[in-house]
Amino acid sequence: MLCSHRRHAIRLCFGGNHWLPITYLRFLQDESRSNSKTLTPTSCLAASAAITCAETKLQTVAKAESILGILKSHGLTETHIGIIASKLPALFNNHPEKYVTPKLEFFLAAGYPGPALAKLITRDPTILTCSLKRLASNYNMIRTVLGSESEVAVSVARSTWIFRSCLEKTILPNIKTLSDHGVAGANIARLFKWYPRAITIRPCRFIKSVSLVKNMGFDPSKASFVQGVYVLSGLTPATWERKMELYRSLGWSEEETILAFKKSPLCMLHSEEKVRKLVDFFVKNLNWDPFKMASQATLLTLHFERRILPRYAVYSILTRNRPAAKKLNFPSLLIMNERLFLERHVFKYVDQLPELLEAYNSKLSLAEAKLES
Repeated sequence: MLCSHRRHAIRLCFGGNHWLPITYLRFLQDESRSNSKTLTPTSCLAASAAITCAETKLQTVAKAESILGILKSHGLTETHIGIIASKLPALFNNHPEKYVTPKLEFFLAAGYPGPALAKLITRDPTILTCSLKRLASNYNMIRTVLGSESEVAVSVARSTWIFRSCLEKTILPNIKTLSDHGVAGANIARLFKWYPRAITIRPCRFIKSVSLVKNMGFDPSKASFVQGVYVLSGLTPATWERKMELYRSLGWSEEETILAFKKSPLCMLHSEEKVRKLVDFFVKNLNWDPFKMASQATLLTLHFERRILPRYAVYSILTRNRPAAKKLNFPSLLIMNERLFLERHVFKYVDQLPELLEAYNSKLSLAEAKLES
């Protein structure tokens, strides 16, 4: 909080440390002009320098107080303002009406009401340092791709940096590349919404990623195509080779690994520990071979402790106690939403097999304990 009783004073070393009001400093300056004999040359110079310094500080204080008021009037709390000040203290030295107010008004008009605006600015205050022209240009491009204000708000909330980028040098040529390869507008929007960094990389690198995905046999009409572009655009050749080597070490052929990548591109982003754990589970418990595993690669994206283990516990009890349950398809149980899974495979039989619910809950509790540890 600024000290109001010292707002119009500065500390000046002039025969000791004192808080001298600007009015007094101006008096010294006036005296030096009217009667040069009254004050020594040193006193005159000191007074003149002090006035310049004091007026500069007062201007800074006035700007800071004005910006504080503007931020509060736009719904930001003292907590929000504290976060902004810690991240970008220089913001409070800007001209409020020229640099801050127009941008806040722009975001309000662009579909960011009070709470959303506060979240946006506190996440990345540097967007207020962008020119209004840059913000408007980027916003219009993003809205053209995504189609609505609400979609822009959701997408940019996770990637505020995108407002600061020079999008016309990346998005426009990269969208053209996707269109030239037959990718529909809806999938281009998905790429931007899900993985904005992928579509804002350098066009020369983006073209290579798109070409690689196309040459692997991905269908441009499917969402997996843009997922493949996202994965390849974020991996260096050396990292890609390490991923391939991981699957080779598990007994997979190159064709099986590429099949898995086509079925579920995100499987190439998982840690070695997770991949080994999942593959080992399906091999030991279900006797799956690499081709079977690659064909069901979407299962590699599931959470092992929270999804796979609890449902496998239920599946095991059902298949041991109900002959008809042997026909159950375990992968279909894994991709089913939780409400449906519980209704069809737990609550339906819990009277005859009360251990179903106990087994399911115990595995979930174990998973929660691991997450908290």
